[in-house]
Amino acid sequence: MPSQEIRYLGMGLGIGALISGLVLGGVYFLPLAGAMLKRTSTSSPLPPTFTSTISPSPTVTPSPTSSPVPSNTFTPTPTMLPSATTIPSATVTLTSTELMIADGEISIIGPLSREHQKRLYEASLTFIAPTFEQSARISALINLQPYSDPSTICGPLSIAILQRADLLRADLIPFDFFLVNPYLGKDRRILESAFPADRFESSRVRIKLDKINWSLQPLMPGDFLYIYSGSGGNFEHMLIVNRVDVGGRAYSVTNFDTTLGFVIDQVMLYDPHDPGAGIFAQWTKREHQLLGSTGFSGYEVWRLREP
Repeated sequence: MPSQEIRYLGMGLGIGALISGLVLGGVYFLPLAGAMLKRTSTSSPLPPTFTSTISPSPTVTPSPTSSPVPSNTFTPTPTMLPSATTIPSATVTLTSTELMIADGEISIIGPLSREHQKRLYEASLTFIAPTFEQSARISALINLQPYSDPSTICGPLSIAILQRADLLRADLIPFDFFLVNPYLGKDRRILESAFPADRFESSRVRIKLDKINWSLQPLMPGDFLYIYSGSGGNFEHMLIVNRVDVGGRAYSVTNFDTTLGFVIDQVMLYDPHDPGAGIFAQWTKREHQLLGSTGFSGYEVWRLREP
């Protein structure tokens, strides 16, 4: 190859190498230079002639009467108590006896207090025995006998009811009133001991039971009656009045005969507005003699004196 061509070839190669070096240098150094310029512009210190005018934040001293509350602390809302006008009143639960008083099935009349009348009525219900077998067992318990005929339990039953209601002394023996007869001296003394004159008044009514004006001569709760058979009757009887309703009707828990035998149950004695109603009217009808008749000679009553 001629020397002149070799010289031109060497110059070309040198120029190419220079251009390649410049290109490669630009590719590598230009990003680096940019990064350095960027870091210098964001982190360089303030010029020495710059003075900051920002004052430090003042120190907050909490008040001695309150403590700082963290922002995440839950403060409950105070519960408002209901006022007296919004508090519901207590519901009054009435006993069955009180409901009967409210409904007029028990009328508070006579010398007994309200509480004694309630106690008397409730005591009488404990002796109810609506079948012959049950009444026979109750009769045996009252008389403290292995067996006692419920047909003759009227006197002891009446005394037991009054004792349970705290209207008679607890030391009385109900069996002492078994078939008691007021005409006999010893039996009269038993009655006078149970119903002393300083606490009880007694009266004798000699009018047939179905002829008495019960509106004018009403029986009262707690009355103890001895009913005289008279010439038209076939048995004598004792009972207590356990309640009187607002209509003036008197009731008793006593023993009486039925087509299924003697039972102890509550029965209406009379209705002052209906002479044909009640067991008194039945007992004084001769056609009912098979179930017993009495009261043709009236009755005697012992009643607690007014307190």
